[in-house]
Amino acid sequence: MQTALPDYRIRHSPKAKHLRLKVTRDEGLCVVVPRGYDEKKIPSLLKQKKVWIADALKRIGETRRYLEPGPVKHLPEAVRLVALGETWSVIYREEGNRSGVWLRAENGKLIISGSGLSGEAVIRKLKDWLRMRVREGLFPITGTLAAKHRFKVRGLLVKSQRTRWASCSAQRNLSLNTKLLFLSPELVRYVLVHELCHTAHMNHSQEFWRLVASHEPSYKVLDQALREAWKSVPQWVF
Repeated sequence: MQTALPDYRIRHSPKAKHLRLKVTRDEGLCVVVPRGYDEKKIPSLLKQKKVWIADALKRIGETRRYLEPGPVKHLPEAVRLVALGETWSVIYREEGNRSGVWLRAENGKLIISGSGLSGEAVIRKLKDWLRMRVREGLFPITGTLAAKHRFKVRGLLVKSQRTRWASCSAQRNLSLNTKLLFLSPELVRYVLVHELCHTAHMNHSQEFWRLVASHEPSYKVLDQALREAWKSVPQWVF
């Protein structure tokens, strides 16, 4: 009985020296082949790697299900921003004489007021506040790291990406995910160092990883921890 091969896509890379297998949340199983590689050999290789592929696809499937946004059943009573060492209690005040939803931050409290405090409206306000905290709290950290290690950054942006902690554009603009606020300072620093290194190498070449290692020797341990770090982010943030 012939074993069915998993679905996969082929990506041709002129820079690749050897065939590589990648499993990502967005693309699934991807076979990266160098120039001139005989693609007829791929099925045989996939059969040899079937155990590794099955484990990787299972792990990615579990992560993807966790990251799928769902309906908010309970509004948060507190917001703990681990990256900044802050814990904010959330207070809800129904005010029938006031249209819309308002958020005020003071003395460690997030006071959300308005009429008909629906889940969607409240979550939108909280997410707006998270973006502000990234600008106030994480932008300065990024700037300090860039200056210390002599990286040239053109600009900083805030995004609420579903599957990326941060990203770096070809123009050297760094985009930081609001979900970073819920990670430990050590993991946040690693993510920032990782993206800053992309301002020098827009790839994951050996040169890139050597640069990362020179600034963060424990990057392999931290990179592994990031694979499970999504679970520390409250579901309403997605």
